Amino acid sequence: MTAEDLYAFRFLADAQLSPDGEHVAFTVRTVTPERDGYASGVWLVPFDGSREAVRFTSGAGQDAQPRWSPDGRTLAFLSDRAAPEKSDGKKRKPKNVFVLSLDGGEARQLTSFDDDCGDLAWSPDGRRIAFTVKDARLSEADEDGLRVYERMRYKTDEGFLSDQRRKHVWIIEAAGGERRRLTEGDWDDLQPAWSPDGREIAFISNRTADRERNTVADVHVASVTDGATRRVTNELGQFGNPSWSPDGATIACYGVEKALGSAAKNVHLWLWPAAGGGRGADLLANWDRTVGSVVMSDMRSQVQTLPPRWSADRARIIFVGSDQGTANVYSVPASGGDVVAETLGSHQVVSLSLASDARRFACVFSHATCPGDVAAGELGRGFRCLTDLNGELLRTRHITPPERVEFRGADGWMVEGWLMKPRGFDPAKKWPLVLEIHGGPHSTYGNGFFHEFQVLTGRGYGVLYTNPRGSHAYGEKFSTACVGDWGGKDYEDLMAGVDDALKSNWVDGKRLYVTGGSYGGFMTNWIVGHTTRFRAAATQRSISNNISAFGTSDIGWHFWEHEMGNATPWHDAAKLIERSPLTYVPKVKTPLLILHAERDLRCPIEQAEQFFIALRWHGVETTFVRFPEDNHDLTRGGKPRNRVEHAKRIADWFDAHP
Repeated sequence: MTAEDLYAFRFLADAQLSPDGEHVAFTVRTVTPERDGYASGVWLVPFDGSREAVRFTSGAGQDAQPRWSPDGRTLAFLSDRAAPEKSDGKKRKPKNVFVLSLDGGEARQLTSFDDDCGDLAWSPDGRRIAFTVKDARLSEADEDGLRVYERMRYKTDEGFLSDQRRKHVWIIEAAGGERRRLTEGDWDDLQPAWSPDGREIAFISNRTADRERNTVADVHVASVTDGATRRVTNELGQFGNPSWSPDGATIACYGVEKALGSAAKNVHLWLWPAAGGGRGADLLANWDRTVGSVVMSDMRSQVQTLPPRWSADRARIIFVGSDQGTANVYSVPASGGDVVAETLGSHQVVSLSLASDARRFACVFSHATCPGDVAAGELGRGFRCLTDLNGELLRTRHITPPERVEFRGADGWMVEGWLMKPRGFDPAKKWPLVLEIHGGPHSTYGNGFFHEFQVLTGRGYGVLYTNPRGSHAYGEKFSTACVGDWGGKDYEDLMAGVDDALKSNWVDGKRLYVTGGSYGGFMTNWIVGHTTRFRAAATQRSISNNISAFGTSDIGWHFWEHEMGNATPWHDAAKLIERSPLTYVPKVKTPLLILHAERDLRCPIEQAEQFFIALRWHGVETTFVRFPEDNHDLTRGGKPRNRVEHAKRIADWFDAHP
């Protein structure tokens, strides 16, 4: 497999099963090399697999987020197909709400906003659609000129906010016509969910007095009639993805009991009285794993798990959870009790949708040799694959399967990993090995497909990827163990993995390489400052200076404070310096390739700039590659040309240091 093969992939997402369980709608994203971008469409495939998948929407734009009407006869979706043109000739590309009958015909446009709509949700009677969108600009002048900010959250990794506008819940008639804003205020309102009787909408918002500094997210409920709201959760935790019980008395949601500023803790499934004022119940208090599909892949961005679903008899609640490199469907009694696995296997269930009977389901799933397909089945009975849209490409390439390994890390803790052999493997020869380090740090490697890994094995490298302490899906003690100790025992876990791989007779201990992105970039920077065992290294979207990251990252002030054990630039600054890779530049001897996107606001490019200048000043062989027009998500959803060049640069750098 080559870096250029990225152009041929089809990226599948967001499988949605029709209420009657007969059809699955999903999106397929493809590369458009001539525009250095992507196009996407909504596809359909029968639940029983009796026919091949076919494209349902047409056009050269991007169609996404298909959602079935309650009667299953209409699909609502988002599309940029009618993007307006500005006076300067540049096109905005906002995604607006469209509906299209299953019988065919032309899609009808329901909204015409200048910003992306999102979070589509049909009312139970099928007459209305709730969605979210930013408040309107006060004037066209707001788009240009000075940017004045009065709150800390003035940017996200998607870009700098050009104004102080907020995102709110709107409602529109599905037949067209009236649209109205349901919520308002100096806060964002997200993830609308209709009550069973259609009279109220639950949504997520942070309306606390200290919302500028904390990461609280509460479930609120608004009356569809007059917009009057009430808070359901307790202004302490971080909750999301609300889902009403069939009788409307209870709201299920995902969340953590106390908002901490990072994702170190297990996310659990909670029940709250819909009337508000009550106490929440953690249904997964005895399940030491996390809700959500946290297994990583460079085929897609990290996914937000769709809301939990109640079983038809209201006795159980169904959700996706992660466990030791896998992500499967689970259920738990609504009264609490033992968790049951509804699907099993060494794969990653990326998204989940159920029919009205809450028994049949559809999902997008992937595993280490499959970038993603649509599957369907019945809970407790497994599933079958319905698509093979990447099969032609995969069958004409060498795809390396990983082999699971397990070894003892720091303190004797068991650490899981996977080892991939190079293309053309001969056990009688010695082969170079690349250590890959994931980001997060509270995500996880596992049964996910990585184009980057396959490119490396195709070039003749073995690849080792592991889940050191800090990784999710091994219990909360494990996932929180790196908090306050970045570069400590997590580093020891990684080196123990390399030592274990060296026990394989085919690994050449004189040709070891290391790379990783985000937290994995931090660890790559840390490693080259603490050992010379690697022949060369490539650091991606990395962190080098904890002091400046606190103030320049879009999540810096809350993420770094928690992850560094409550250290800030004004409290225990010595620890931030001691745990910054920049501090150890005088010890670096390893040739380093620095790869960074110029619009990355999660790990700002100033982190790479500091490290590059410091290394060159100390005479270390260093090359700095800046990728324009992309952000922190470059390798998962950035411009195709940049993604291809990024993968090539890593392999070429290692080739240049044999």
